[in-house]
Amino acid sequence: MSTNINLGLTRIYSLLDLLDKPHQRLSVIHIAGTNGKGSVSAYIDQIIIKSGFKTARFNSPHLIEPYDSIRINGQPIQKDDYNKTYNFINSINSNNNIGASSFELLTATAIWWFDFQKVDLAIIEVGLGGRLDATNVFESPNISIITSIGMDHMNFLGNNIESISKEKAGIMKTGCKVVIAPQIEQMAEITLKKCSEDIGCSHVVFVKPATWKSEMVGQASMELLDKTHFEFFIPLKGDFQLENAATAVSAIDLLRNTEPKFSIITNDYIKDGITCAQWSGRLQWIDVSKILKSTKTTQLLVDGAHNPSAAKVLRNYVDKQLQLQNKEITKTCNVCWIFAATREKDISKILELLIRNGDSLFAINFTDVEGMPWVKCYDPQVILDCANSLESKINSKVVENLDEALRQAFANYDEQYRIIVLCGSLYLVSDLFRMLQ
Repeated sequence: MSTNINLGLTRIYSLLDLLDKPHQRLSVIHIAGTNGKGSVSAYIDQIIIKSGFKTARFNSPHLIEPYDSIRINGQPIQKDDYNKTYNFINSINSNNNIGASSFELLTATAIWWFDFQKVDLAIIEVGLGGRLDATNVFESPNISIITSIGMDHMNFLGNNIESISKEKAGIMKTGCKVVIAPQIEQMAEITLKKCSEDIGCSHVVFVKPATWKSEMVGQASMELLDKTHFEFFIPLKGDFQLENAATAVSAIDLLRNTEPKFSIITNDYIKDGITCAQWSGRLQWIDVSKILKSTKTTQLLVDGAHNPSAAKVLRNYVDKQLQLQNKEITKTCNVCWIFAATREKDISKILELLIRNGDSLFAINFTDVEGMPWVKCYDPQVILDCANSLESKINSKVVENLDEALRQAFANYDEQYRIIVLCGSLYLVSDLFRMLQ
């Protein structure tokens, strides 16, 4: 088994061929993009479930354990089923000297399990990029979706938006449908449009974001493909969910209007599905009183923001929360950031977007990631040095571990800062969820 990221499709195809090509029997919605893939997949999953179909969903990275990335009707595969399937596939990999990576083995496990479960629709999130990602084995996906594209994984995908967009567009297929989410970067939209034309996609939908009808209660509205007005409730936090929810709705609208099997999906099913969607670790408020052994509720804002575009969204959300608090209090409005990041991330840009004068930064490690030995954490001292080089005057220090960071942060809650945020890496978010277990 390979322990490094080695993009390419030869190994995964070899493995799937020996498994009797399960990927060829699946109906698939394939999702690539820099940000929003998880939320979009969660919305679509719930809509399809509410419509009475059997769904499968594959997301990466996993939240707590590798098996929780593989779901049937929203529920993770049982650990025993996962272990048996993974070991079976790994034995084929070993016996045939394929040399598949751990992610390729995980992807093959998901695809084989989804075929075995005879699901009606599989929602597959790309691991990295698109064109050479192990999930890019579907010759005729029902729909390909490209979510918002930004600067991330530049060492693998290229150092500009055009190059990254071309890699993401690699999941588009000739004669197939594609839905393109609203893009912050104009070059991303231009590149994706050209790619869809060159590839010869049958339908190309450029999504317009929904708008808030009442932001306080999460009521939003948008136009469907036939230009009819559609209102729905968005349970997930953040203005960017207007784009993610609209992308999911547009994909479902296209699916039901072009494929008879899914024509039974009604607007009510769409509304119910969006309302029931959950996506952990993104702009999520979590009570950590159990960890702190506190008798009072202690709310921590958790977000997996790990690239500049996601950091900007997070800071905007934090600013909105501070504005709401300012109407009620006159104390300080500084923020404490508990931060870790993987080594290839642009932490200078991320921290520049997050930090303001008077904020505090606790730089920490995240633990080793199971099944992903190539993932390495920045040395907290490097994060600290980077933060101290910024123009903003902050209080910063290295903290030994997450438990200690939480204790120190909440010991100064109210006095020094009004919001405590854990961010910078989905792997750090995973550490928190393991502590809560």
